[in-house]
Amino acid sequence: MTLLAKGQEIPTIVTLRDEKRVTEIKRHVSNGFAQSTWLKQEHQIDGTIDILLDQLRKRAGTVISLNKWLSFWGFDTLTMLAFSDMQGHMEAGAEVDKTSAGAKARFDHWRAWALLPSLEALLYKNRFVQSFQKPSSGLAKLAMKRIEERKASTDEDAPDQDLLGRYLAASKKAPDMIGSRDVMALTISTIHAGSETVAHTSSFALAYALDKMEIFQKLEQEILTAGIRSSPAAYADVEKLPYLDAIIREALRFSASPNTMERTIPPAGAEICGVALPGGTDVSVAKPCTSRDESIFGPHADQFDPERWLHADEQQRREMEHATLAFSFGRRVCIGQHLARIEMKKLIATVVREFKIQPVNVGIGDWDGNFKKLDLDVKLTPRVR
Repeated sequence: MTLLAKGQEIPTIVTLRDEKRVTEIKRHVSNGFAQSTWLKQEHQIDGTIDILLDQLRKRAGTVISLNKWLSFWGFDTLTMLAFSDMQGHMEAGAEVDKTSAGAKARFDHWRAWALLPSLEALLYKNRFVQSFQKPSSGLAKLAMKRIEERKASTDEDAPDQDLLGRYLAASKKAPDMIGSRDVMALTISTIHAGSETVAHTSSFALAYALDKMEIFQKLEQEILTAGIRSSPAAYADVEKLPYLDAIIREALRFSASPNTMERTIPPAGAEICGVALPGGTDVSVAKPCTSRDESIFGPHADQFDPERWLHADEQQRREMEHATLAFSFGRRVCIGQHLARIEMKKLIATVVREFKIQPVNVGIGDWDGNFKKLDLDVKLTPRVR
């Protein structure tokens, strides 16, 4: 998950081991990730969903790879929220500047070398090697360009409420804590983490639902009778739809990344599962294991069943949320979780409300790096109102 810019390694919130610094960085930027803040940008999310709907309508009646289009939407949405400007994946109908490939390469590298940090440092992070490395994708180049433009701009109308504007404002207030390299790392890591994961989880939710039509029919019925007043669906109209929420939670559980998120035990040491561990020990959790724990999720933990979230009491629901670890917990909780929920609920509700979806080739395969292989080939028919 480490970024490189101009031959130098830039740690992100995910890769930083200094808990104090992580806490301080989050303190300066966390207000920009509150649900109320993102809802001020809901119109931008609506704009990208409108473009997606237009592209899907043009392809109505033909077999399309819906997960591919949701991936395009994910990157365009995050760049819009970050820069008030899209890369244009949806309008091109194709990946732009190898953005998705760059994100996948970064995740794959992290997964492959996570258990060999010393060797990785020797092979990839020494100054000689780094001096020859270029930005990993068009997204990195775009981010560097936008940051330099914002810094050089004297335009009073320059966006200050998008993600980059908020990061730059935080840097201005606390330059010793959030420097230019940190702004770069925060911007790119947010886009990479927020785009592909949201799109993949949304595709997962639809694929699992379409694979069991009784699940999809319940979802469809809830959305069509919810009294949604606009297109794209307003978050206020879909936020508390119970079955939609349950399907997303179950999709998050099933799509949990196999990557480990290492944490370093503080100097005082800690006892974990009855084992005393000294300070400085690196520990991690395998999310696919905790999210399939039968003692928490029941004897059918390996089955996709949204009903488990609807029938659970408060204590069991809390235990399931902790075991899923979709957005982590504590100091390292994902600061983008509110945005992710807004995006997924609006996206899924709008697509289901606007189209009749006929599955053609739908299936979930084995792991391919951080994500499971997914087929979501469908035919869409616009609904008549």
